[in-house]
Amino acid sequence: MPVERSEIEYIYALRRFGMKLDLEIMRNFIELLGNPHESLHFAHIAGTNGKGSVASYLYNIMRRNYSTGIYTSPHIERFTERIVVDGKEIDEEYIVNFVRKVRPIIEELGKEQRNPTFFEVTTALALKYFYEKNVDFAVMEVGLGGRLDATNIIAPDITAITSIDKEHTNVLGKSIEKIAKEKAGIIKEGVPVVVGEHKKAAEREIEKIASKRGAEYHNALDECAYSVEKEDLNGMDISINTPMRDYKIKSKMLGTYQIKNMAVAIRMAELLSETYTVSKGDIEKGIENTLWRGRFEIKSRAPLLIFDAAHNPAGARVLAKTLRELKLKNITLLFSMLDDKDVSSFLRYFKSLADKIVITEIDYYRRMPVSQLKKYAEPYFHEIQVEKNYCDALKLAMKNDIVLATGSIYLLGGLERCVRSSQ
Repeated sequence: MPVERSEIEYIYALRRFGMKLDLEIMRNFIELLGNPHESLHFAHIAGTNGKGSVASYLYNIMRRNYSTGIYTSPHIERFTERIVVDGKEIDEEYIVNFVRKVRPIIEELGKEQRNPTFFEVTTALALKYFYEKNVDFAVMEVGLGGRLDATNIIAPDITAITSIDKEHTNVLGKSIEKIAKEKAGIIKEGVPVVVGEHKKAAEREIEKIASKRGAEYHNALDECAYSVEKEDLNGMDISINTPMRDYKIKSKMLGTYQIKNMAVAIRMAELLSETYTVSKGDIEKGIENTLWRGRFEIKSRAPLLIFDAAHNPAGARVLAKTLRELKLKNITLLFSMLDDKDVSSFLRYFKSLADKIVITEIDYYRRMPVSQLKKYAEPYFHEIQVEKNYCDALKLAMKNDIVLATGSIYLLGGLERCVRSSQ
């Protein structure tokens, strides 16, 4: 049964209330749904970049022995991508029935306090679904920040903070310390935290909060060593050594920046192995079986078409590094971005890698218009083409040998539909 437009549109319409960073409404809302999260076991993952990849690695490790759910955001094409149990996206009929049941609750809360937002309702949907599916374990990715994020009502078995960079500074703060403090808000009393960050200002803040809460602190970058034995467009062969074991991993994921994400997920899995059945083979196979869409994802070989969901300067930096590692140059950038992003700082990383850029517009209410994007691109690229329709922009870009589509996960979602309709 397809998701009825009126039901799914109702959830999307809640975006008009924005993202509210407070937990009171979320707690009230989930209590009216019976507090389904209270009987579940979780991993909780925050960070500026890499949290989706870490979540996916850990999910694929844990599901080798347990019924496991994963909650991530945003989605590329389908809303149902956000909530997955044992390899299967949430049932569309379940969403329809859930919305019908909770709509009166949402509207009553709106009269008394405020409406639950899109993300709060989606988080509650995930928790209810995981409860009804009776999962043994669930991996939850933070939406924004951590301390006041809707996901922060859970009591996890382990937490992780993947990276700290400047993004959403209007909400999380303008300094690395303030952003780190917000993200470290997911650290719970006596619950281990694994970190994938070496910025001293961020480390100090996270360690301080972990110490205050009696949370065992592990920095995967200090505790793990690695070597890359092979890296090409088919994947990577990697050795990763941890305080517990030595691993030989064949990964379909590209980019040496992913190794840091793997190390965080491995240390989380090793710490969980004190109470869960997680073997060396489970970890190696779990990572080997992970394919996270929109992360240096090769969509076509001739011409070479790469989709990457980098959407901030930190993401652009590691993406550009990967292109250099793979010796890819003379790239055509297919690009669009949302209106709250640092476009100039993002594009400067590709100045020496791409002479051409094709600018397009995202089909999303927070899109940045092509006229504005073009102004940002002018200092960095010799050849700039503008095509407002993203399907036509893709056709234009594909006249070149190497195309990198990046800047927003919402752009990738639109391009996915273009690719599929042309097949």
